[in-house]
Amino acid sequence: MDVSIIIPVYNKMEQLERTLYFVQSQNTSARSFEVIVVDDGSTEPVKQIVDSFAERIVNLKYIYLERNKKSCRSLTRNTGIRESSGNIIVFLDCGIVIPDFFVEKVVDRIGDSSNMVLYHYILGAFTDPNKEDMSVIEGVHPANLAHVCEKLKYDPGWEDLRTSHFELINNDLGRMDVPWTMGWSGAVSASRSIVLQTGGFDETMKGWGAEDTDFSYRLHKEGALMYATDEICTLHLPHPSDDNIDQKIKSSYLNRKKMHVKQRTFDTELYPYSADMHFDQIMAKFNRLLIHYYIPAYSNSFINVLNREYVQGAERSAVLGADSHSFLSSLNTSHVFLQNKHLLERYQSTWPDKEFIYLLGLDTHYTSKYFDVIIVTDYIRMFNEPLISIMLKELYRISKKLVFLYNDSYVSYLATTAGWMWHSRQELEALFDRNQLESGTERQVDDCIVFEVDKIVATVV
Repeated sequence: MDVSIIIPVYNKMEQLERTLYFVQSQNTSARSFEVIVVDDGSTEPVKQIVDSFAERIVNLKYIYLERNKKSCRSLTRNTGIRESSGNIIVFLDCGIVIPDFFVEKVVDRIGDSSNMVLYHYILGAFTDPNKEDMSVIEGVHPANLAHVCEKLKYDPGWEDLRTSHFELINNDLGRMDVPWTMGWSGAVSASRSIVLQTGGFDETMKGWGAEDTDFSYRLHKEGALMYATDEICTLHLPHPSDDNIDQKIKSSYLNRKKMHVKQRTFDTELYPYSADMHFDQIMAKFNRLLIHYYIPAYSNSFINVLNREYVQGAERSAVLGADSHSFLSSLNTSHVFLQNKHLLERYQSTWPDKEFIYLLGLDTHYTSKYFDVIIVTDYIRMFNEPLISIMLKELYRISKKLVFLYNDSYVSYLATTAGWMWHSRQELEALFDRNQLESGTERQVDDCIVFEVDKIVATVV
């Protein structure tokens, strides 16, 4: 078997019928592909729709899963994977239709590759049928779908939101900093071997969102070659949304957090707080950011004070917000939080006695009070208030002593020209207060202030 098309479904009989109609019309041998419909416990007679295609789709399987607390999109797709036999696996959401050459072109592109993944353009995924002109897709059928998609490709009401990303990188996702964020599972084809290497979708992710990008992340880690396919577009047939948008946002956030707990890296740490369409640019900034150009140049005498007063005698000490070679050579901390992936790889070999941590400090794997001291440079001043608040709580949790460096006379280029945040001491103090923290044990060293941060002690009246 060349191709296995896996279609999860929960009710939505009309959409399933449309999808199967387009699948049955492929310009290739009917015996070269199989279709596996996995019913996630529908209350509607979905099987009737599948049975009506039994004579038109030669290799058609229907699997019914009882609805229970384990039910989720991941379970349906994994069931399909286990039941499949194709060298290429296609995940196709119910309600998405494909052109008549789809299977043929997918086989041509992937061939015998063991690690190729194709993310197909999905037009209409966010189209509101109550706002857009639905007449543009009237009469669409397998033979003219490609032509219709070509006309809709740059229509703002129909376009795939990933199009600009795809075109910027000439459809080679390997050129992105975080290619896995483009990994929507609505229409994706992949070599069977790379799918099996990942272990499939994470069945602990319930509700809506992120189970597909989590799967894509693991494909990426396994060395998948990822491409977008503008020559193989698909169309999501618009229908009124039956989901609460607030529930979707909450569900996606929780799944992204779950994804980070598994990986504990900087890219997954920031992911819950960013939209997919912006995340690659955010990560690209960090992967090209040299912090020492944007924070004060701390003097040797100042670093000596830090070593003597805070680092000396500490079993585990860390610095956050420093990447200068000279600074890291002089400061004797055992650990360094670093977000630039390129520097991380280089510095790990430069200082084998230091541990470089690819995290910002929002959500770490460290136990409570793991570090004797954490030193935070002026770097923290460039972040927005919500992120600083999350960072403060986590850094305070994992450290016995939390120390901040502050240069009152220095205003970063990030603030004066680039338009980034650059918080004043007053603004930081307000942030501390909102997080039940306060600064104390302050000392002036050269033109910098060093102060410790601790919990606010309630006064007894």
